[in-house]
Parts: sequence; structure tokens; C-alpha cells
Amino acid sequence: MGTVKERIETYLQSKLKQYAKDFDMKDTDRYKTLYDELPQPLQDFFSLFHYEINEMLTYMNTRLNSRRYTAPESRHLLFLIKEFKDIKFNLRETDFNFDMDSNYKEIISSCEAFLQNSGGSDIPHDFQRIDIIEIEPIFLLQTAVTLERSTKAVIFPTRPIGSGSYATVHTYEDTYYNRHFAVKKARNNLTEKEYERFRIEFEEMQLLKSPYVIEVYKFDDENRQYIMEYADTSLHDYITKNNHKIDNTKRFKLLGQIFEAFIYINSKGILHRDAAPKNVLIKHYDSLDIVKIADFGLVKRQDSQLTSKDSNVKGSFNDPKLEIIGFSNYTVHHETFALTRVVHFVMTGKFKLRGFPSTEFEAFVNKGLSDNTEERYQNVKELRDAFNKIKHTL
Repeated sequence: MGTVKERIETYLQSKLKQYAKDFDMKDTDRYKTLYDELPQPLQDFFSLFHYEINEMLTYMNTRLNSRRYTAPESRHLLFLIKEFKDIKFNLRETDFNFDMDSNYKEIISSCEAFLQNSGGSDIPHDFQRIDIIEIEPIFLLQTAVTLERSTKAVIFPTRPIGSGSYATVHTYEDTYYNRHFAVKKARNNLTEKEYERFRIEFEEMQLLKSPYVIEVYKFDDENRQYIMEYADTSLHDYITKNNHKIDNTKRFKLLGQIFEAFIYINSKGILHRDAAPKNVLIKHYDSLDIVKIADFGLVKRQDSQLTSKDSNVKGSFNDPKLEIIGFSNYTVHHETFALTRVVHFVMTGKFKLRGFPSTEFEAFVNKGLSDNTEERYQNVKELRDAFNKIKHTL
């Protein structure tokens, strides 16, 4: 009879053979890189359906003026929807359990309501133009995390909440503790050196004991992941979405916590090397928001030999001159450079350095970003004190 995995592979291979009669299977290649970490034949299935669904939705955009979706395309999109639902149902309780991007899922549901099998379909007047997803996957595996509890293992379903070049982040609700946790999973294609950095990230965060640093709990080498504290949002998203309604008192409180976090981190002989709004998380409490520094994937230990001389400058707020001198030469002057940009972002909501609310603030920023590293703030305490002296001008 074969294992569950073997039966699933046979089932999907059979489906792909069926589709080969009607589809150009070369179309599977276009989006294959979006699913290159997934096993075959799931990779081919996702890539093919991503292409076919995009073709049908792109064509629908061209029919919005006439409000008439032609008969062959109506039937084909209905077929794709039916196949998606059938396969999703058959894989629902397996390691291949998957779902569709929530926006696409809503669009597909709307289309299903008006599509007809014959004679074409009338597109409702309130149906809006569709944003076509080209560079992100529209299909996501619904993974799970297994935790050992006493004498048995407990499995909790997870959902993806973020991804980067080295890892993906998922969240799950632990019903025993009645709270959410996050799981950071190393990508399968990491080199040995990159996976070692992933492990070091966990080890360094485990040593840090601060309310302003994300807490980590358990490293799972077998599944190349670790469990950590869950935060509600990032500084990037919080400021971007609420910039028009956040007062300065709130901004000052957030910056005060960020300063304290990096003063503590640096006091432990650690340079974060990726201080940026996306790596500053925020946890909401009833009447308080607490900053949580995360993503120590570029962390520099004092005794580490892991940083190569030609390492790339990956931090988004980092000093561009590191491209010339080498990332291995990163010092606290570069940490205060990035943090100066973080301060500017928190106070203005802007990524580009413009729109200074006062001349004193502009002078503060210019010093922190000076071309001469010796003219910059020499440590985060100095940066904090300088900001506190001019914040009354904002």
C-alpha cells in the first residue's frame, strides 16, 4: 500500500499527468523558483497552478470594461478552482496540507459566485481590478510544530507570518498555555556556514536577558528551527500604518526603549549589525507597548571568526561605506549610524532623510550619519543623551 508520503506523491503525479493532456507543462517553470524548497511533485503542481490562475485573472482584468468574461476562460477558471479544492481536501491532514494566499482566496471565492459553465459570465459592476502576484508564492504549506509534553508529543498547526533569505517565521497557539509562540525555521538551502550563523543567533539571544529583547526557548536541530516569543507587529509596520496619529510622547517612549535595548546588547560585547525598523518588534499589552529587538542573524561576537572579509552589507539601514571597508570591520560607530536612521524613521515615518521637523534634529541626524566615523556618536548612550537634549524642539 505504501507510506502516506508515497501515496500522496502518486496522487499528485497522476494529477500532473492528467493536466499534461490539456496544459503546456513548460508553464510550470515560470514560477518554480518561488516553490524551490518544496518537494516534487508539489513544486510542479504549485508552479503550474500559479501560472494558470494568473493567466485567467490577468485576462479577467482585460474584460472589466465589457463586464463579460468569455465562455472558454469561465470554464477553465472553474476547473482550476475545483481542482484546487479537491487537492487541498485530499492533503488536508498530511505534511502537504496547504492553502492559498488570503487575497487570492477571496478573489477566487468572488469569481466562483458569478462564473458560469456555458455561455460566458457577467462580471459584477462592483468587481475591482485584480492585483496579480508575480514574485511571491500564492500557495503556502500549512506547517505544524511538534512539542514534547510529558510522555506524548503534541502537534500545533502553524501559519506563516514572515520570511527572509535565511529563514521563515511561523506562529502557533499553544492551547495548554493559552498563548501564541513563534517558530523560526532555517531554509533548506542554507550552507553549513549559514546554518551555523542561524544556530549562533539562537545562542546569543538565549544569553540576553532583557525585556527589550525577544526571548527564545528551544532549539530543534532535527527540524532546523527554534521556538521564540511572539510579538504583535514590527516597528516598520506600526509606524507606517499609524504615523498620522502617533504623538511625540509615544514616539519618545518607543525610542527610549530602543536606546535601552541597544545599550544592554552592546554592554554584552555584542553588535547587532542589522538595526532597522523591521527587526524592532512591538508587543502590545493592555495599556503599554514594549519594544522587542529581534533577528540577530548578523550578530558579531567579539571572538567570532564567522564573518568573512567579503561579507555583504545586508542590513537595510547600515552605512553604505561598509561595502568599501568590508562588513567584518563593522564597529559601534556603524551601530550608531543605523540607530540614527531608526530615530529619524520613528520621528518622521520616512525612510528617506528629508523633512526634518527642526534644525536641531537635522544637526542631530547629520552628526550620527557623518562620513567621518570619529565624528559620529561613540556609543548608544551618547546617541541617547544627544537626542534627549534636542527632543523638546520636535
